[in-house]
Amino acid sequence: MARDGTATKEKILDAGQQLLLKQGYGGTSVDQVIEEAGITKGAFFYHFKSKNDLANAMMDRFVKMDDELLHELMDRVEKLSHDPLQQYLIFVGLFEERIRNMDQPHPGCLIASYIYQIEAFSPETRQAVIDGFDEWRRVLVGKLEEAIKKQKPKLPVTASQIYDNLLSQFEGGVILGKLYNNTESLIDQINQHKNYVELLFGVHD
Repeated sequence: MARDGTATKEKILDAGQQLLLKQGYGGTSVDQVIEEAGITKGAFFYHFKSKNDLANAMMDRFVKMDDELLHELMDRVEKLSHDPLQQYLIFVGLFEERIRNMDQPHPGCLIASYIYQIEAFSPETRQAVIDGFDEWRRVLVGKLEEAIKKQKPKLPVTASQIYDNLLSQFEGGVILGKLYNNTESLIDQINQHKNYVELLFGVHD
């Protein structure tokens, strides 16, 4: 019976992601991944040709899981409300709830970690990093564009600018959470974005 290498491959991906989020791509070696995963060098190179090949696979897996989370939450949101602004605000609330239920501080965004050292990656990986943001931007900017059509914000702003604020608040909150070793910093930043959107559209007026 042929051995199924899926479990070993996942161990390598998990180890690589954990190390990369902790010490960056440049500071992570194949030998460190092998040691962290508790496998042999032969097992590593059976699944991945190089460190860059591993980086590509980690990005593909991360984007897939990230997009699954997006659509899982959005499916719930669209069952709770038909109003685009309320859908967006409920989505942000569910996202915040998901983070609040984590036992440990958020480990960080793999896409952001790649961007910090984008020059170290191949053109294919760089494009995958760019593509990694596309689905979240497409879905959430779409909701915000619908909201702006229905109700003019109190200040001149575009849907993309509002979404970029969420992205900035999230990434900044992750950095603060790592600095202070807590989840509250990230939760606070996401709530601040929600407050900003509510004020922008006069939700409580």
